Amino acid sequence: MNLSPTFAPVSALDRTPDDDAVELIRNGRDELNLAEFPLSLIGDCPPKGIRMLVFEDRIRDQATGEVVTRRLTVSPSDQHGLPTAIDEDVLVALVALTRKANGFTNRVVPFTRYQLLRLLDWPDKGQSYRRLEESLKRWVGVTLYYEKAWWDKAEQAWVDEHFHIIDNVSIYDLEARRRKQRRTGQVELPLSTFAWNDVIFQSFQAENLKKLDLRVYFGLRLAPARRMYRFLDKRFYRRGRWQFDLREFACEHVGFSRTYDNAQLRRKMQPAVEELEAAGVLEPLALTERYLQVRRGEWKVLFIRKQEPPAVAPATKLLQAVKAELVQRGVTPATAAELVDAHSVERLRTKLEVFDWLAENRDPRLSKNPAGYLVQSIRDDYVPPKGFEPAAEREAKKRATEERRARQQEAQARRVAEEEAKRAAERAPVELYWNALTPDQQRELEAEAVRTADPWVREKLAQPKAGEKPSALADAYRKAAVERLIRRLLLGDDPRK
Repeated sequence: MNLSPTFAPVSALDRTPDDDAVELIRNGRDELNLAEFPLSLIGDCPPKGIRMLVFEDRIRDQATGEVVTRRLTVSPSDQHGLPTAIDEDVLVALVALTRKANGFTNRVVPFTRYQLLRLLDWPDKGQSYRRLEESLKRWVGVTLYYEKAWWDKAEQAWVDEHFHIIDNVSIYDLEARRRKQRRTGQVELPLSTFAWNDVIFQSFQAENLKKLDLRVYFGLRLAPARRMYRFLDKRFYRRGRWQFDLREFACEHVGFSRTYDNAQLRRKMQPAVEELEAAGVLEPLALTERYLQVRRGEWKVLFIRKQEPPAVAPATKLLQAVKAELVQRGVTPATAAELVDAHSVERLRTKLEVFDWLAENRDPRLSKNPAGYLVQSIRDDYVPPKGFEPAAEREAKKRATEERRARQQEAQARRVAEEEAKRAAERAPVELYWNALTPDQQRELEAEAVRTADPWVREKLAQPKAGEKPSALADAYRKAAVERLIRRLLLGDDPRK
């Protein structure tokens, strides 16, 4: 007999009303050292025999004028292995969450897994929660060894630093959080937390950061494109045109295999380049302009930041848009220009909205000359007709209704979860008692439960005829009788005495 309690699905454990993923995407940040070298594999699985990642390049130190060899070694734990491109996405999301949570003032950051899934745009499924936990554990186990490759902003120098990027992670699921609530009596359930290592946290506080448009970053499909975007976005802060040694850029800063020859590197990298061109990050270039051969066996790659079109003043843009809307509704361009010059944008927008409402409701006032009515309503400032409701008010009402419905659904889900947790807690002693019995003892207890049950229950539990299976209802009565007997035994009220 199965008396196991039923638990809530994993995907419902971390929902919180304070979900600001949209705001996070608009205001991403990237730590400059983390954008310089890859921290993970470019694919999902390491090549055979690869147990750690090493990236290095040579630069001229602007302070000393000397050429410095910078090297990063990424060493994983044996249990969780090397991080992948997906894990690097999670790391980017954690930086964004830190800015939102405390503005980089505390290395311990509260979060919910559901909040991270929203930011990463992963499906709200158990598999996503498990993959996220795997990533967090992996970052706790990874050790980074920077040799003359960590920029100390306070010292203005390249230094050696060796550290775990995340010191610890505490994850609370719904049941664990409720157990702590019952134990401590606290009203608010605890959130999950992670703690940055002090080295990277000091870099955060030294403002060794740059803005990162997460809408662009998470909108890129290819992992090499995302990695190139972070690296180039850092470089484009200084100037809009950069030329790199092809092998150094592709292998040491994007993460392609050093076993590829130059032709293979160009083929592997080109899809990511094209995705960055399509996203408006890079100026499109012909292959002969993008890849330049210096000499036999040596190639350069050229990147030019996409130039924004000349900015149009917001007010001018708005007036042009209103003029276009008037023309769309039949007003001549000359009359539309006259109206835009003579009246406020607010009046024009309001009359356009009223006009559309009248048209939608087939109002007879528009039957003869719709454009003429629109022009005259603007010039004479007609009063809105009875029954008209501005779109802003309709939208506000709709939003209020949706928010109220969402609160009701959330409250209902919370009540259901609390009831399930209560039932599970009540059934736990019964489960323990039942599972401690041998199969023979379980059969004896079940027979005793039927014998001592109320007469009407025993009638429902009458043995089925030969060849018939017990009905689902009879099985439910039998389980209830067994549970009732166990509760009496646990209370010391043994009906068999």
